[in-house]
Amino acid sequence: MRNAIMHSKDPLRECLEVAYLDSPGVYNSSNDIPNDPALPLILDKVYTCAEVVKIDYQIPGCPPSGDTFWQTMTALVNGTPIDLPYGLIKYD
Repeated sequence: MRNAIMHSKDPLRECLEVAYLDSPGVYNSSNDIPNDPALPLILDKVYTCAEVVKIDYQIPGCPPSGDTFWQTMTALVNGTPIDLPYGLIKYD
């Protein structure tokens, strides 16, 4: 969602300002955006996990339903193929 709403010349800066300074309910008395070397690098856009790291298994859904998660984990623990019924992976 972040990729689609950034329209400024510096979209990363805009995103951080919204998150840490301008959003309703934000209390930031120092008016600073966190910038510590221990924080993970924030990229210029949002990537899927699979675009950044190797993914062995991906469970569909955002978030996946409990039944989808259960069937996937049960198959992995039992060493059986993951065979999710269509009803668990359709989203219409």
